Amino acid sequence: MKNKIFATSILSLSLIFCACGSEEEKESLSDKCRKGDDSACLVGTWQMLAIQDAAVDYNMVVDFSTGPGQLVINEDGTFTYTYATAVSSLMAADCGGLNDSGKWTYNAETKTISIKFTVGEQCNSNPTSATVKVNETDLTFGKQVFQTSEDIFGASQPVEYFRRVEPLAPATVK
Repeated sequence: MKNKIFATSILSLSLIFCACGSEEEKESLSDKCRKGDDSACLVGTWQMLAIQDAAVDYNMVVDFSTGPGQLVINEDGTFTYTYATAVSSLMAADCGGLNDSGKWTYNAETKTISIKFTVGEQCNSNPTSATVKVNETDLTFGKQVFQTSEDIFGASQPVEYFRRVEPLAPATVK
């Protein structure tokens, strides 16, 4: 009886140590982003909430918060973008809610994402690239990449602003 209790105790302890060790080895998204691993930080689901003017304190030029676009960036180098349906979007009537997909690559040296559209509605079929600012919660492309037909009159440096989708978190524009 004592041997069974001893064996069960040893087995329990080894399972506890194994479980703790594997959790400690796995790096969190927050850690990856904080360390500057922008490529890993890009992967996820993002809502496009606005086009902003980077030249004027990131003032909002077009507000998509009532019907944001959605960008899914996959680790395998593919993406899907669903166009914004917000009333303020000039693209909503023709492309709102439709999807375009393709491939993405990231150049860590220049902090540039390259987008190549390959499948979908072809609302925006031209390959393009843009500088990227990304952290755990926010993503900004240094120019219009997806919502390219929006009215940005007066904006001298339009950028696309995204917020990472979090369960139960409301969509707000910073």
